[in-house]
Amino acid sequence: MIKPRLIMLTGLCCVIVGCSSHQAQQMGIQGSSVNSYARQMSNSQLCKTYLGKRATNQTRVSIAAEWKHRKLSRAYCSKQENEWYLTKFAKWLANEKEAEPK
Repeated sequence: MIKPRLIMLTGLCCVIVGCSSHQAQQMGIQGSSVNSYARQMSNSQLCKTYLGKRATNQTRVSIAAEWKHRKLSRAYCSKQENEWYLTKFAKWLANEKEAEPK
């Protein structure tokens, strides 16, 4: 009885780990609003709110100011959005620093 559930859960975990942030958003897994100050947002949260893909309680001006302060670009955001969660986890395990936006 437990084996089918365990197999299903393992398969689901593999599917989620084997997808990107963009794919997760399309599946509806990652659609909540960002409710923190622009200074406290991660680069991926800032990218999604600036480009209008996620809702936030912050003003457009504060988001744009932080975007400019961090020197983010659409190309950088696209690259971050299409990176697989498995790759992000491997980089975290290796303690690899995130590339600077260009």
